[in-house]
Amino acid sequence: MSVKKAALNAEIISIISEHDSYVEQDPMALFYCLYFCVYYNNPEIVEFLKILVEKLENMPDKISLLLSSISQNGISRLRTIGDPLNQHVYHMVFYEAVDDELRIVYS
Repeated sequence: MSVKKAALNAEIISIISEHDSYVEQDPMALFYCLYFCVYYNNPEIVEFLKILVEKLENMPDKISLLLSSISQNGISRLRTIGDPLNQHVYHMVFYEAVDDELRIVYS
C-alpha cells in the first residue's frame, strides 16, 4: 500500500471513529462505506468496517449481504464490469439509495 493511500485510510478511519454516534443511529452509513470500498478497491477499510459491523446490535440485512458478497467473491470480482455480481451490488446500492431518498445524480 502506498504512503498516500495509507494516510487516506488513516483519515477515513479517524473520521468514521469521530462520528461513531451517527453510525449507531444510522448503521446503513456503513453499507454505503462498504460499497465505496468496493468501488475504490479498498480492502483495508473493508476489514475495519467488518469490525464495526460485528459490534452492531441490530445489523441491517443488506449490510450482512454486502459483507458476505465481499468475503465470498472478493472486491476485484465485484468490481468487474459485466459480471452479474457487479450488477447485483450496483442495483442493491442504487435501490437502497432510492429507499433512503438520497439525491442521485446522473452523469
